[in-house]
Amino acid sequence: MKKILGIVVLILLCGENISYAGAVNGIGELKMTDRAVNNFIYYIKINKQIVNGKRPKPSSFIISKNGDWSWYWYCAYNECWHNDKPKIEECERATGVSCARFAMRRTIYWDNGINTKKKRAKFSSKMSDSEIRAKLRELGFIGNASTTTTTTPKITKKKEVKKLKNNEDIVTKLKDLKDLFDSGVLTEDEFKKAKKKLLN
Repeated sequence: MKKILGIVVLILLCGENISYAGAVNGIGELKMTDRAVNNFIYYIKINKQIVNGKRPKPSSFIISKNGDWSWYWYCAYNECWHNDKPKIEECERATGVSCARFAMRRTIYWDNGINTKKKRAKFSSKMSDSEIRAKLRELGFIGNASTTTTTTPKITKKKEVKKLKNNEDIVTKLKDLKDLFDSGVLTEDEFKKAKKKLLN
């Protein structure tokens, strides 16, 4: 009887061929930085990329409580085995704050009172970057940085402000691309193509 019970448990654990050992779902308020949001967008749309000749699938996404440090796992094959615990510990050492799982596959598991266990938000790889950002904002994971300014810019300054914002976005995206290249997610060719596309 014990053997049968053991086999059933093993089948349940391996049924989807994914292990999320050591991970704890996040809880409480979380405001993601632009860098973490960009990483999450890439994670959600990872199947649009080709990694080692395969289209990967998102597996799990870890983030620090301060919303800055993030890491994700993806599966390039049918099976994906990994242990989140060492990365969570690395995150906590690097940031000095608690870290936890933010998402599994394309579902957010972080409970901030809006996104709850009973009503978990799901994302699609077909969503545009702006749709993903809007949904994260709606869920309370992106703060309203634009509300911190108390004065309205003059009409003559709008073009300068827009140009400055675009330059900041490009710099942020270049840094994120470099991080992905350094971590081995992107090949040198993929990195160069993505960089060229950003700069053109």
